[in-house]
Amino acid sequence: MILLLHTLTEALIGLLFLFYPGAGQLVPGFGTSEGPTFELLMKMYGLAALFLAGLSLYAYLRRDDTRVFLLLTAALSAYHYAMILVQTLYNPDQRAALLHFLLAIFLTGQFLGRRKLGWDHDRSRLN
Repeated sequence: MILLLHTLTEALIGLLFLFYPGAGQLVPGFGTSEGPTFELLMKMYGLAALFLAGLSLYAYLRRDDTRVFLLLTAALSAYHYAMILVQTLYNPDQRAALLHFLLAIFLTGQFLGRRKLGWDHDRSRLN
C-alpha cells in the first residue's frame, strides 16, 4: 500500500511540474522564479518524479519477488533520505523535507518488514 501511495505522490508531482506552468508556486520552497532556466528545472524535476513513480509502481507490481522488492524499496528509501538532507540544508521551508521524511520512513518500514521475514526464514532453517 505504501508503494501505491508513493507512486501516486510522485506521479502527481511529476505531472504537475511537467504540465502546469505555475507549479513552482504550489510546492513549498520552490519559489516563483521565471525564465527558461526555471522552466527547464521544473521539467527535469517532473521527469525525475515520474521516473520514481514508475520504479515504485514496478516494485508494487513485482512485490512477490523479494529481491526486486528489497532492491527498489532500499533505493527509494536512500533517495528520500538524500532529499531530506538537501531540503534541510538548502530549503528554508521544511515542509518538503517533512514529505520526504515520511516517505523515507514508510519505505524503510516496508524494506525492513520484508527483510525481517527473510531473517526469520533463515533462522528457522538453522534449527
